Amino acid sequence: MPQELRSLDAFAETRRLIVIAAHPDDLETMCGGTIYQLAQRGVEIYSANCTLGDIGAQDASRSRSALAADRLEETEAAAHLLGIRQTFSLGRPDGELLPDLALRAEIARLYRITQADTLLTFDPHWTGQIHPDHRAAGQAALDAYMPSKMPLYQPAQLNEQGAGLGCLERVFVFSTDRDPDVVVDVTAVYPQKVAATIAHKTQFPNGKANLDWLKEIDQRIGERIGVTYAEQFKQINVW
Repeated sequence: MPQELRSLDAFAETRRLIVIAAHPDDLETMCGGTIYQLAQRGVEIYSANCTLGDIGAQDASRSRSALAADRLEETEAAAHLLGIRQTFSLGRPDGELLPDLALRAEIARLYRITQADTLLTFDPHWTGQIHPDHRAAGQAALDAYMPSKMPLYQPAQLNEQGAGLGCLERVFVFSTDRDPDVVVDVTAVYPQKVAATIAHKTQFPNGKANLDWLKEIDQRIGERIGVTYAEQFKQINVW
C-alpha cells in the first residue's frame, strides 16, 4: 500500500517553530522553502545553530574567528530573507559538537524562552547522517524535549522573561531517508530558498553556480509528488 504523504498541511497547527541545526546554511539548504512559506503564513520562526561553522572554508589562510564572524552576519542576512524572527548561535566549535548535557540544557532553554510548539532538526538515527555535527545537533534537540517540560530541570531558566515550561507538541526531522511522510512543494518559493542559501557567501562564493547539487536533491524529492522542487520531513510522534 503506497505511503500516505502530507504536505504543508502537516504544519497547520504550528504557531511558533524552532529549527535546531548544526551550522549556518543547514536551515536554508534543508528546509528554507518550507520555512519561508510558514513565515508568510504568520508562523513565528526561530533558528539556532549549535556551532559557529568556523572550519567551513577551503582557504587555509583565513582565521577561524574571522570566518565565524562572517558566518554570523550571513546567518542574519539569510534569516531576513526567509522571515525568521530571531536567530541564536550556541557558539560551539565546528566539527567538535557533542550531544552533551550542557548542549541539552542550552537547547531546552531555547524551547522555554521561545515557547515553540514545533521543532525541526536533523534525523540523528539515519545511517546516512555521516556528519557528526548533524547527528549531535539532532540528538541534543530530541534529548532536550522532555526535560524542557519538567519544572525541576534547570529551574533558573524559568526566571527569564517570557520563559515557561517547554511546550513542543510536534517534532519533524529532515535529512532522512527513514520513510519521510511530509513532502512540501517549494517550487513557487524556490527563488527565495536560493537567495537565502547564497547569502552564505563564504560557502557559495559563485552564487547559484554552486547549487547544482542542492537542486538535484530537491528535484528528486519533488518527483515523489510530481512537482519541480520539494523538501521532505519525517514526523516523530511524541507525547
